[in-house]
This record gives sequence, C-alpha cells and structure tokens, in this order.
Amino acid sequence: MVEEEVKSLQRIYQAVQRGDLDELSEALTHDIEWTLPGALPWGGTHHGHLGVQAVLEIYREHVEGPWSDPEEFLEAGDTIVVLGRVRGRTRSADRRFEVPFAHVWRLTDGMPSSFYGYLDTEPIITALEAG
Repeated sequence: MVEEEVKSLQRIYQAVQRGDLDELSEALTHDIEWTLPGALPWGGTHHGHLGVQAVLEIYREHVEGPWSDPEEFLEAGDTIVVLGRVRGRTRSADRRFEVPFAHVWRLTDGMPSSFYGYLDTEPIITALEAG
C-alpha cells in the first residue's frame, strides 16, 4: 500500500471532521466526483470543490457528529477502499445512528479524483424521519 496516499486520505477525513474546506480542496482534484446514496438528503453525485462543500453543509444541517470514522484502508492500484463507521445524532429528532460504510476512492496522479460512499441508509433515514 502506498503510505503517502493513505496518509493523504487520513488528512482528508480529518479536514472534513474539522470543517477545514481549504485543506480539503487542496487534497482533492479540482474536478472531483463525489457520490453518496441518493436516498440521503446530502446524497447524489456532486462535482468539484463547491459540490463537496455543498454535501458537507447539507450533512451538517441534518446531523451533529463526525462525518465518518475510517478504520481500515485497502489499496488496489489506483483505488483505495476505506472501511469504517458513520455515527451521528440527527438535529431534527435528536436520534442517534451508527452504520458501517465502504468508501471507494479513485486516484489520479496520486490525488483523489472520485469518491463513492456505500452504506445502509435505512437507519439514517429512520433517525431523520423520527422528528
């Protein structure tokens, strides 16, 4: 596994947790494609730094807590799969949720150029709708 690329992804997760959009933008290609399940209010496919910023803003409108907790990084050429958990508390209903995820990052010249998030949306939707 390319340690530098994993450290770069770890910094991305930390930047998201801190809400540091400048650091996040520096770590992603300008034309990043960011995709999450469409059932979520912050889901769908978003493009570029402004698209990623919009996703994170919508997430924070609905959820308090970390975006995700990465636990394992698996390298496969120009792709890195990150396994972990997303935890949070919905702002509308004060309900907690926790679900495992798989994030698939594709790299171009060592920089993330696409992100696909896979997770069970039902516990999150249920928590959001409880309010």
